[in-house]
Amino acid sequence: MIRELREAHGLSMRELAARTFVSHSKVQRWENGDRPPKDLGEVELIDRALDAGGFLIELWQEIGRDSQLGHVSDAASHVSDTSLDLVTALSQAAASDGKGIFVPRRLDDGTVVLVALDRRALLRAGAGIGAAAVAGIPMPASAAAAEDPFGFAKSLTASWPGLRLSRPSPEFGVDWHALLPGGRSMLGSQLSLQVHPARIDGRRVIVSVPDQRRAEEFLTRPHRGLLVGAVNTAGPPTFYALDGRAARTKLTRSGGVYEVTAPTAYELDDLTYGILWAVSNYDDALQADDQALSETRSDLRAYERLSASAVSREAAPGLNTVAHMWLGSDFCARHILRALPDLPTLPAFWTREQRGEEASSWLIFDHKFPYLRETTTALGSTSTRAFCIPEEVVRSSPRYERILLFLAVALMESLGIHAQFTADPAYEAVEGFVVAPDKEAVIANWVRGDGMWHVDVTARSSVVREFTIAARDVNADSITAAPTAAGRLRALAQYLELPWSWLIDRCGQLARYGSSGLVQSRSRLVSAAGIDAACAYVGSLPTDH
Repeated sequence: MIRELREAHGLSMRELAARTFVSHSKVQRWENGDRPPKDLGEVELIDRALDAGGFLIELWQEIGRDSQLGHVSDAASHVSDTSLDLVTALSQAAASDGKGIFVPRRLDDGTVVLVALDRRALLRAGAGIGAAAVAGIPMPASAAAAEDPFGFAKSLTASWPGLRLSRPSPEFGVDWHALLPGGRSMLGSQLSLQVHPARIDGRRVIVSVPDQRRAEEFLTRPHRGLLVGAVNTAGPPTFYALDGRAARTKLTRSGGVYEVTAPTAYELDDLTYGILWAVSNYDDALQADDQALSETRSDLRAYERLSASAVSREAAPGLNTVAHMWLGSDFCARHILRALPDLPTLPAFWTREQRGEEASSWLIFDHKFPYLRETTTALGSTSTRAFCIPEEVVRSSPRYERILLFLAVALMESLGIHAQFTADPAYEAVEGFVVAPDKEAVIANWVRGDGMWHVDVTARSSVVREFTIAARDVNADSITAAPTAAGRLRALAQYLELPWSWLIDRCGQLARYGSSGLVQSRSRLVSAAGIDAACAYVGSLPTDH
């Protein structure tokens, strides 16, 4: 066992000896079982040196002083080959020691996985994560069913392969830890979940909570938590999520059983998962840098007095990538609003968002929805906004990101902004702009740029001509051209390979209840107003031609 953990950390025997202040030969005796660690103090020293998070201490206490770690090391020798069938390995380990508590197995990536026979949990050792059950590691069928009784991990990781689920040990009231993936700028986000059986009653999901105290302790913690209801019917299981803070006031007693009610609109699918993914990623990152971001924004206000500026990320070195995104987006929005009244003719807009990660900022950043409304009011008329989204980008984007892009465009169409699209990758490098054709242009770019932002107001003929031609080309050959907003959005859904009727139905369901019950933001820089407005608009569209 000690050898497996040492090798998982890439340590030599001499390096472990140095960390534990013992001789090389003593480490050798620990590992071969000739002289196992003699007392708890020695085990604690080894546990800290191997960054095991208390795992070795727990193991030593469970096995007892008579057997100690040496016999488990003997068991490990039976299963050092990763090609050995895990069920056979478990049997050998149990036979080698009267208890056979833990058996190590090395995965292809070098991680050591430990199987606990008595608790039927998978314990992963290494990288300072302590002991945790890991979804997706091969187990005997009975153990897998006990670890995932609702098929929750199996279902969700099959639907969204980037999602990582793990069983905490000890669990402290948490059934699953979920690590949502990051993106090109997003950093990833962690959720804690409790999963309970549930049943459908009309448009409601009634979640049965067997342990009131455990649920209340979970729901009152300040972490981001989800209460999930699992409905097992004749077909595949379905899961419904409720934000932990929203669930706090919904826990009621009915006939001796505690229950929480949620709308069926909160079923976990590509729509709700995409919203959870985007809000959690943006919200956590912005909240983490809240004070520093506020101070940096004040420091950078001096650039507002300039008509042109290009500010690198080094101007805010301590901020994360999402905070840089928010600063760039906010500055560009205010730059455009200042310049817009002085443009001589009705302008055309060009935006660089291509994927759901970038486009969801229109739905989530607190200044974006108000900015769209203010530009519409300032122009006093409809306007156009062009996008360049090549087919390769569509093919490489997961469905939930394509849905977020669709919702961002729907939000614009709801305000009378006509969205236009080109699939020609030659336009990918065009900066974000607002152009009064053949006269003047406002440059405002923060998406996929070299710095936090690049802004300018220019009448240079070469620049104005480039932007004018790009806007006219897309206007003439938009792949979503149609006389109505519904027609344009339907064409966009087809291009993004999204089912039109499903979008209208699901967005309408979610709009009836709002997204805040599904996921609530903590950061003051994040708002659900854009998501709810977009869903309400899509839900109101006709399903026919």
